Amino acid sequence: MSQWHYANGSQKQGPVSSEELAQLARQGTVTPATLVWRDGMANWQPYAQAVPPGDPASTMPAPPTGPDEAVCAVSGKVYPKRDMIQYEGQWISAEHRDEFFQRLREGVAVPAMTGKVPGPYGYGGFWKRFLAKFLDGIIVAIPNQLIGLLIGYLAGQIGLGEVGAMLVALPVTFGIAIGYEVFFIRKYDATPGKMALGLKLLRANGDKLTAGRVVGRYFANLLSALVLYIGYIMAGFDDEKRALHDRICDTRVIRTR
Repeated sequence: MSQWHYANGSQKQGPVSSEELAQLARQGTVTPATLVWRDGMANWQPYAQAVPPGDPASTMPAPPTGPDEAVCAVSGKVYPKRDMIQYEGQWISAEHRDEFFQRLREGVAVPAMTGKVPGPYGYGGFWKRFLAKFLDGIIVAIPNQLIGLLIGYLAGQIGLGEVGAMLVALPVTFGIAIGYEVFFIRKYDATPGKMALGLKLLRANGDKLTAGRVVGRYFANLLSALVLYIGYIMAGFDDEKRALHDRICDTRVIRTR
């Protein structure tokens, strides 16, 4: 039996059965735009889009649409396309246009509705991201310091000198940091610092990052640090909380709780 979860404001509710979800929809607790999720779904989606016709969780069959009609992403109702606008593959009725773009400015509901960012909790803010980065920096510094001491000792034994030791240590330091990012982000969609702060890193469309994109994002972080860390500070003013490296690599940091 399918077990559903649904978003009530910023709170995640459930699990509930398909029949219970349908009853909540009939009562108005769950609306067409309410975000829902069950096992097997990659992302949270609006109830009107996630529940197929004939599913026990559905209160009615899918409304018929002709070639000149579309379903509004906000209300779930059918309208003539001439009375609607299209935004990134979604159709929005004229009466719900202001609501749609207000949610877009808030950076929470609309991206999830359009399939961009999974989850109902929105984007990771600047200070949470800062603390996560700080924690990751401490974690990575520990093995780097130990290996640096070892390289320094061995360099002294063979007469390599300080410059030679630095040339050996530098690629090792980068290798540890990159390996740390690739392992945890590929496996958990987050580094330990991000997991501790309830953050997750995904593509703008909700996909996992490939190893190549993780590596590219690591080096893009270096660009964000240039000129007084302005690339990082951008996240505090962006509607989707994107730092410069997020813009470059098409990534988003979202909250998981």
